[in-house]
Amino acid sequence: MTPPRRRRAPLRAALAAAAACLATSGCETVGNGRIAALDGTSAQALLVPGRSTESEVAQALGPGDVIRFESGYETWHYFYRKGIAAGWDAVPYINLITEHLHAPTKELVLLFDPGGVLRRWSFDASADAVSGSGP
Repeated sequence: MTPPRRRRAPLRAALAAAAACLATSGCETVGNGRIAALDGTSAQALLVPGRSTESEVAQALGPGDVIRFESGYETWHYFYRKGIAAGWDAVPYINLITEHLHAPTKELVLLFDPGGVLRRWSFDASADAVSGSGP
């Protein structure tokens, strides 16, 4: 007969592997890493309403989440969050902890007219909000 300790060894190994996965995935980032270094000043220099174009923004920031309207206007959305891996805030009980962690976040929303010219933008970095609008 096998001693009880040996029967539990696979279970302990599985739990150790799960703990290692959780520990290494807990410090990931979510979203567009190109806006990680963006701040209000650099956003104002890069995003000039009435002058900046979709191609210039796409070259500088990469693709964002795009919503196209029937009118031809588009919003581009960029989001960045550091410190919490994707999906953890949807796990029951874990979300009770993650919602109170106050991980640094950045959010950038752009509005382009039908001609592909930037009209308005909004940038929010945790508590700091900056925005710009065109004519």
